[in-house]
Amino acid sequence: MKVGIISPRVLIRRALATFLASTGAAMVVMEGGDLHECLDEIKRSQPEMLLVDLGGQGLESLPNLRSLQIASKVVVLVDHLDSSSYAHAFQLGIWGCLSTRQSPAVFQQALYCVAQGERWMPQQSVIRDLAEEAREQRTEAPEELTPREWEVLGLLANGFHNKEIASRLNISGETAKSHVKSIYRKLKINGRRDAIFRYFEFVRLLDKKAAPGEEHADGSSR
Repeated sequence: MKVGIISPRVLIRRALATFLASTGAAMVVMEGGDLHECLDEIKRSQPEMLLVDLGGQGLESLPNLRSLQIASKVVVLVDHLDSSSYAHAFQLGIWGCLSTRQSPAVFQQALYCVAQGERWMPQQSVIRDLAEEAREQRTEAPEELTPREWEVLGLLANGFHNKEIASRLNISGETAKSHVKSIYRKLKINGRRDAIFRYFEFVRLLDKKAAPGEEHADGSSR
């Protein structure tokens, strides 16, 4: 399946591309930061599915996709799920709506359903699960990562393997492996895909906290 990715947040684009590559079921044929600026490239590369990260904004920021004559099945990523917006999403021509905090398993299931021609909108049970997860995270915060572990997590999320991480950070392979194990333990995750999505979440939170004029996590400024 050919997939395009639109996100104003560079790190999220990279995390999504890495995740899709790890599934083996999708090939990223185009990436960009702005939907309107990438229209020509979208029409040229003809992705079957287009993932559009709204960059922290709501569905009201998205134009009517039918008016843009985009043939791809569009799945949008939003930071906050709002059940009252789902009807509006259908009107805009959206095939699926996912939270940026969605688990990798649900994310993959949603993309599979859309690829099979089914619409995907979060059910109330999913919203309740997300709310419960948020409450648990507030009461059981994970151990703090060290500065080096943050570096390793960022490289993991961008598709680097242990040997490549070791080379980039000028450390031994065993040390890189030890850092990865420590990250998995502290964040209570089980593998590389979970690390991608956890980093995905951290980038979203950093972007939300950034004040006007401050530099974003992707190196750009407001």
